[in-house]
Amino acid sequence: MKLPNGLSYMKSIEASDVIFLVNWPDGRKTPLPYTSRVALGMKEGSKSAYKYDGQIDADVTAYSLAQGNPHEIDFCCVPYGAESIECEFSVSFASSLRKPFKCSDPEVKRTLVQLIKLYEEKVGWEELANRFLENICNGRWLWRNNECTYSTSIGIKPWPWEDEKAISPFHDIRKNYAGTNHFRDHKDWDNLIKLITDAFSQPNGLCIFEVSATFRLGTNAPIYPSQVFKDSVKGEKNRIYQSTDVDGESSPILGCYKTGAAIATIDDWYPDADKPIRISHYGAHREDVYCYRHPNTGKDLFTLLEKADQYLEQLQATDVLPDEMINDLHFIVANLIKGGLLQQKGT
Repeated sequence: MKLPNGLSYMKSIEASDVIFLVNWPDGRKTPLPYTSRVALGMKEGSKSAYKYDGQIDADVTAYSLAQGNPHEIDFCCVPYGAESIECEFSVSFASSLRKPFKCSDPEVKRTLVQLIKLYEEKVGWEELANRFLENICNGRWLWRNNECTYSTSIGIKPWPWEDEKAISPFHDIRKNYAGTNHFRDHKDWDNLIKLITDAFSQPNGLCIFEVSATFRLGTNAPIYPSQVFKDSVKGEKNRIYQSTDVDGESSPILGCYKTGAAIATIDDWYPDADKPIRISHYGAHREDVYCYRHPNTGKDLFTLLEKADQYLEQLQATDVLPDEMINDLHFIVANLIKGGLLQQKGT
């Protein structure tokens, strides 16, 4: 299948910003404050003593390297006396993946629509739904804020649901949910999965989760909101937090893109995978500064999408599919759920 010059999908999973609240012993909830402070750092990094060609900078002395390096940064920590920190966000699951938002080739559109129908029939939504839900319930979306907690508990209020208060929270996930199977043993797990699979499979399907996390950190422990991406400018703050108004006060957040990235960290189908990475066209991993689905692997999204008609033939021909094909289909469909521009440049 040749990709057209116009092909795009709407997002099927949409996460919001995450706000922070402070829980006090008297029951009050207040927006998490943050401040600005000047840190006196040391001159470190290769550029402080070396030239771009790797040679030692002759102008650098033992005395100049010992001088302080003051810089202003945003800073955030647990307010003294707080009982716990609470985070809240919402995430929606919808059926946008069932057909392209834009497609300039009717035949390609028919192929992709049929591919989703047969994936649903022969493979099913459960694997993807389980992975997305695990990343909500295991607190991956808290990022560094979940690494050094005494305890973290996750709550979900789903819609539609007859009695949203009937959902039991995931208490102290570090202690009680050490592995994937522990999450799937939760009494409400299957019902939550069904909400997601129904949202993906039904025309105009939709479900919304109101998600919260309550975690306890050490006294005055640092908290890590999302930072504003900006170029370093001398005399300006190098670290600025993303923020929003909460009850009329400016408060730091975890940005919606970072939240969505955490939920979408489900790809362990790439060659020689040893950890899940975020769903992306080329398997890019920011921390490793590497892409695990380079086109040379034959496992990037565009190479696999061009095989869509071949996958259709195999799905129609048999109910027993090879594992590699199932994994490739999971990856393709997860990218359609992610949404975005998928056309072939230059066609």
